[in-house]
Amino acid sequence: MPAPKFFVIARVVGRDRAMALSSRQALRVVTKESMANFGSMGKWKERLVHLCGVSATEPHGDSYYWGEDLDGEPDTLWGLEGYTHPIGFFIDHISSDIFKREMALVDKDELLKHQQGLGSPDYDLHHYDKESGWLKRDDDPDRDCKTSYVAIHHFWATSEKNRTDVLGALSAFAADARNEQPRGVQSCLVLRE
Repeated sequence: MPAPKFFVIARVVGRDRAMALSSRQALRVVTKESMANFGSMGKWKERLVHLCGVSATEPHGDSYYWGEDLDGEPDTLWGLEGYTHPIGFFIDHISSDIFKREMALVDKDELLKHQQGLGSPDYDLHHYDKESGWLKRDDDPDRDCKTSYVAIHHFWATSEKNRTDVLGALSAFAADARNEQPRGVQSCLVLRE
């Protein structure tokens, strides 16, 4: 049985005004082409473009989405990174020369709020396995859109049975959303710890 896809949800707290937002923006896929529409995040934009670029070349890399917070934390970034195997994140991604270079520049420019370095509490990463759902539909003409909104909802259960029930209900929601007509949900992914 193959291993489930592995995902990292990251929350990164930037120093005050490090992103200098000109307007509220959504979590967006960052590429060189989308930079003009990404807001004015200053140095963070430069870091993210290179990190997203190297992620596209990683053998275990599957998806890479980064963008600005919409819920009142204007100096916070959120990311969703997907890998076909955990080794893609724990070995391939963080050991690449581009990752090391960009992280050194984050530290040099003091882009984190409280403490610089990979051990900073300003990096809040959680690791998940894919339970169900999808990131893209082949029949979606906007499947590679660079301006989509992303919502991340966390659910906790008080017992293993409740956990199974919650995952089942969310998986059913993802299946229903995939078949919805007209299309309203572009992506619906259910992850589990």
